[in-house]
Amino acid sequence: MTTYDLVIFDCDGVLVDTEPIRDEVVSFLLNESGLQVSPEEVARRSTGLADAVMWEMFQADLGSPLPVDILDRHLSMEEERYRIYLQAMPGAVEAVGHLVAAGMPVCVASNGTLERMEVTLGVTGLAGYFGKYVFGISQVAHGKPAPDIYLLAAQRMGVSPSRCAVIEDSRLGAEAGLAAGMTVLGYCPHEDLWGLEKLGVQTFSDMSVLAGLVGLGR
Repeated sequence: MTTYDLVIFDCDGVLVDTEPIRDEVVSFLLNESGLQVSPEEVARRSTGLADAVMWEMFQADLGSPLPVDILDRHLSMEEERYRIYLQAMPGAVEAVGHLVAAGMPVCVASNGTLERMEVTLGVTGLAGYFGKYVFGISQVAHGKPAPDIYLLAAQRMGVSPSRCAVIEDSRLGAEAGLAAGMTVLGYCPHEDLWGLEKLGVQTFSDMSVLAGLVGLGR
């Protein structure tokens, strides 16, 4: 028996390197709207948040309504850049492919939208590994750090939460996985920026070790 019966991947920052693109787009739109926020601050304050929650937060900072078309512009600008510049996270395609070849069930559960993930997983060559087993924010009442999206994924995949491993890169996502009663493995390719180890999460920096962490060996 393997250590887990299902590996659930977060998407942004774990499978695909969307976050730098997203942070630049959001910073540009906020600056254009009169709120000076750097891409670095966008990352610090909003990594792991659903888009709607993020925009509500920044609108409160601005103290007046943001342009009514800001979400549509955000999504269109992101998609345009994703199709040109987006890359998979280093080693992600190989790691997922190894798990699938070894017979490990996998899926994606994200605070992002299904429409965005169709683009990001598609252009990076990851979509084929997950098929229809991709779960997004529109399918649950509450996004991360609530456990809803992870519990939905486990239910749809027919696996007990206690037999699931979650691969996360953000504190909000890690909190969601832990609240769902799952084991969380923290992907920190640079360093533990979000303090995941303080939550009791085992961290790793290289996707090549993932198979071993979930009990499959190299």
